[in-house]
Amino acid sequence: MRHQRNKPASADVTPTDSEITRYNQKAMDKTTKTPSEMKANPLITVLIIVCALALAAVLVLLARAPGVRDLGGDAGYSPPPVLSGVNPADKDAVAVLKLALESEDPKKTLKATYRLPYLAIPELKDGMLSLKERGLIWDYIQVLPELYHLGYESAEDDLSEYLKASDLQVVVSALEALERMPPLSCRDAFVDCLRQPHMDMAIGGSKVLRKWRKSDGEINEILLNIARNAPLDFSQVAAAAALYDLGVDKDKAWEKLTYWSEHTDMELAPSLVSFLKYSGDARAGETIALMLDKPSARVTALGGLVNLDWPGKMAAIEPYEDSATDSEENLILVIHEASEGGSKLDDILTGLLNEAVEGAGGKPPNESQRVMAINGLVTALKEWHSPRALPYLERIIEDPPRLLRMEVSRALRKFEGNRKAVDMALGLLKLAEDEREIIEHATTLGYIDGGRSVAALHDLMVNTNDEDAKLTLAWAILNINRNHPHKYPKR
Repeated sequence: MRHQRNKPASADVTPTDSEITRYNQKAMDKTTKTPSEMKANPLITVLIIVCALALAAVLVLLARAPGVRDLGGDAGYSPPPVLSGVNPADKDAVAVLKLALESEDPKKTLKATYRLPYLAIPELKDGMLSLKERGLIWDYIQVLPELYHLGYESAEDDLSEYLKASDLQVVVSALEALERMPPLSCRDAFVDCLRQPHMDMAIGGSKVLRKWRKSDGEINEILLNIARNAPLDFSQVAAAAALYDLGVDKDKAWEKLTYWSEHTDMELAPSLVSFLKYSGDARAGETIALMLDKPSARVTALGGLVNLDWPGKMAAIEPYEDSATDSEENLILVIHEASEGGSKLDDILTGLLNEAVEGAGGKPPNESQRVMAINGLVTALKEWHSPRALPYLERIIEDPPRLLRMEVSRALRKFEGNRKAVDMALGLLKLAEDEREIIEHATTLGYIDGGRSVAALHDLMVNTNDEDAKLTLAWAILNINRNHPHKYPKR
């Protein structure tokens, strides 16, 4: 080695005991200071104080930054996975979508692109790129986020151009695609859209920001102006929801949501409740309860209260129990069961399943009336996002007609990864009588299964001649194999 060649061969480099002692003493002299020496150097104390203050300031700024939530809820934007096939079924599913995507029939191509959001699949990149050359602009806009994640450098520029289009529907489609792009993509074109005095721009832009959970000062000011001054209630509610999710003037945003909850109607109530019940805010229950006095909004409000842990819930619904309509009564039953247990829900369902019920005039209901009554209970159970709802749904599908099989299947879509729910959906798939029913159950499995249904889905896919069923089965396989990048939407 080089340092050995530079020393005489006979040199002794081992230190003596006295040298070691002197070295250790010098090191201790350098590192050991008496309290008086510490006090004699005020610079150290000042530096410590400055660093502590700087750290505190950074933490405060982070806590107040747009996009930071302190009440739970969804995380911000995350890119979809770009994965290759994991099994032969995946390869065949890609081939099915590829064939439809590259079809000369525009209707068939649209059926493929409709199923591609969140699925950035390398084998489909060329087919997606060809959409623009073929003049299929609507399809091309739909897949621009997926092309972006597959490395297409012009995707963001193209999407910006569509956001500037004069055709309102083109712009709305581009805003929907923008939800799947990284935060603040197409920023200037997006700001121009948000400034437009049109309800669709306010609603579409707010949805983008709620997906991103990120904004900037100029965007926040535009949202504040919409929430305060927009002429339409839908625009104000959308902007207030976005401000809340971004962490900007949250109390003011909640005041706006509270105001419109007090003055809601049948059309506005679903938008309000959809936000409030997932907001994670401790005030959500009392705010939703403001809508109970409006008969046209009561069913929506009751559905929003089902899953909320709010101490005032039972007192809030009590005044409406004696005069409840059938839909309201079913939701009230579910609320009691979800909150207290031991309700009449089990007895009523047992009576309907055993036909031991009375209809109008004391006569037993006919089969159609009985099925519709059970279907009403399923509709109410769909609002209950707890595995405790599954045994009730399981009893309904022991020997159900087709209508109930399909409705129960839809109710299972919020139970991603739940083994019982997957087993139920697989059982329903085996009972399917036609392609329309196969589509329903395959869609459910596409959202909730972890892989156990792939073989059954693949077998159906290669054997069906129904185009919609084949494409849905392919989508389900791909969504399962990529760990559900396309989540079941909250409603």
